[in-house]
Amino acid sequence: MTNTPDLSYCAEYVRRNDRDRFLCGLFAALEHREDLFTLYAFNQEISKTREMVSEAMLGQIRLQWWRDALSGIENGDVRKHEVVEPLAQMIGNNKLDRPVLEAMIDAREFDLFDTAPDNLAALDHYIDQTSGLLSQAAVGVLLGHREDGKNDAGEAARRAGNAYGMVGILRAMVFHGRAKRQYVPNDVMEQFGVSTGDIFEFRRTDAVRAMTKHLAEHAAMKIRDARKMRSALPKSAIAAALPVILAENYLKKLKKADYDPFSAVFGLARPASFRLTLRAFSGYW
Repeated sequence: MTNTPDLSYCAEYVRRNDRDRFLCGLFAALEHREDLFTLYAFNQEISKTREMVSEAMLGQIRLQWWRDALSGIENGDVRKHEVVEPLAQMIGNNKLDRPVLEAMIDAREFDLFDTAPDNLAALDHYIDQTSGLLSQAAVGVLLGHREDGKNDAGEAARRAGNAYGMVGILRAMVFHGRAKRQYVPNDVMEQFGVSTGDIFEFRRTDAVRAMTKHLAEHAAMKIRDARKMRSALPKSAIAAALPVILAENYLKKLKKADYDPFSAVFGLARPASFRLTLRAFSGYW
């Protein structure tokens, strides 16, 4: 990992808005690092849509802008934009698969309507189409060719992305609660007798802790599932899966907080950068 005193627009954008992936991206080979930050900047652009608009229709317009931008790249009409222009170069160099990016955009439609997933399977699907696909695409960037998920390297990273995304849902419960948004599935809420008000009012009840522990165990299972395919991911593409290391540490913090999702011990936990460095250099994510 090297110092980066002069960051590109995309790298600085990711550093400010997605600290975990920025830290993991620093372990990418220098020749691929900027491309990786461009991909992560694109993800940040579409993922922040809900926070940028006051109503769903405006969010749909914003997401359509990105769909049109991708179409323009395909047709040789590249929009003047700090993220679109380097993204166009990557697509032109066959490092990114446009349908994967479009699927990531489509998945963000869910954010606009402030409705909870019906069940855990629906939440898993949402995470897979956002964090999972992002990690899959990152493999293609790091290997120098687009990744459509048809090989084991892409699948390994996708599983790692799913694990990190599940932990991210837990870490965002306070943020979502303040915005009166719920990502905990309805069936899980009902199973543990937790109400929407419990989440929005940050009630530290036994039921909330039991529900959070259940979701944390689901995330831990996803981490184990990803690591079963660890050998399929070349060391040159390990940066795509490194967020799993941070996710595992966040789960430890959650356990320390007795599964209180509103605890500062969990929500304000800093990324385990030393552990990340050791694992990155060993290749044992």
